Amino acid sequence: MKFKIMRTALLEGLKAVQNIVGGKGSSPIIQNVLLEAEGDRLTMITTDLDISIRMVSECVVEEPGKTTLPVKLLFNSITKASEGEVEVQIDDHERATIKAGSAKFKIAGRPASEFPRLPEQKDAYSYTIPQAVLREMIRKVFYAASQDDTRRTLKGVLMSLRDKKITMVATDGRRLAMVENELEFSESEERDIVIPPKTVQEIQRALVGEDDISLSVQNSQVCLKIDGMLIYSKLIDEKYPNYKQVIPRETAIHVEVDRQLLLDALERVSVMTMDEAHSTKLTFSPGKLTVSSAANDIGEAKDEVPIKYEGETLEITFNPSYVMDSLKAIDDDEVTVNLNNGHSPAVIKCSIPYLYVLMPLRIN
Repeated sequence: MKFKIMRTALLEGLKAVQNIVGGKGSSPIIQNVLLEAEGDRLTMITTDLDISIRMVSECVVEEPGKTTLPVKLLFNSITKASEGEVEVQIDDHERATIKAGSAKFKIAGRPASEFPRLPEQKDAYSYTIPQAVLREMIRKVFYAASQDDTRRTLKGVLMSLRDKKITMVATDGRRLAMVENELEFSESEERDIVIPPKTVQEIQRALVGEDDISLSVQNSQVCLKIDGMLIYSKLIDEKYPNYKQVIPRETAIHVEVDRQLLLDALERVSVMTMDEAHSTKLTFSPGKLTVSSAANDIGEAKDEVPIKYEGETLEITFNPSYVMDSLKAIDDDEVTVNLNNGHSPAVIKCSIPYLYVLMPLRIN
């Protein structure tokens, strides 16, 4: 096996696949990248047995073939090499000789026959989604997913394909983010899937273009085709909780506020949330929102933001980071905070089909 490839192309491919490998103690073969040179293409594949990534780059193939090499070592070697053409040659003992400029590397590999096969996608349901749409949908919900390893389902993101809409939801039990977008598909293609967090991160990393992507679902597997990359992943095979019952059906109080002014006030005041409570009080009064925090034996902070509200004074306490997460995900200049009282969930909305449900803190 022998091929030549530009360093930038090889580095781009390795950078795309290098994160999905087996961890310490795993089989050595899944710490390698499968390299297959054929025609005018180099195919690079890595897997951790839950996720697999396939990347294709152009190259000049002098002798077709395939092998596997330690991906981290290969990536680090090419990173240090000088710009220009890289020549890779594999001998009969799976040893690679890599020439790049004045540098020469020798790396021991393993046979391609030992590498796990990619999942097959037969009779899969396929959907076409603009990259920009999926990128923004993930950005608007992923931060709300649980970080608790004991809550496996809530660590993932729900993708619901129903009623000519794609809906994405994430929750950790204390807050919930949901966003919707219209999407064309048939009624027979309706389904719900729960995407693992590591897969969501890889999808986020890959969504850098503007072209459409192809998403295919089959049983407990999902496959995304993004430009020259394929991402295969197992799905979380547990049913996502009924998130709709968390969303208040009605709210009596609707407060309009400048998103950036509220975000700035929260960032200023939250410097005093160093104690265990990590709480900030929001006091709504006619025309004014007072944002305040206090830490025992340390100090207190207070700021005011103009609002469109003419009702009775109402106090509610939140984790300020949770409020700021939502405000950072919204692009509108103005948001609406919807409430019933100081003890029930608040709902933050904007001009698009997005909402954020946030449970208040109970402070003695």
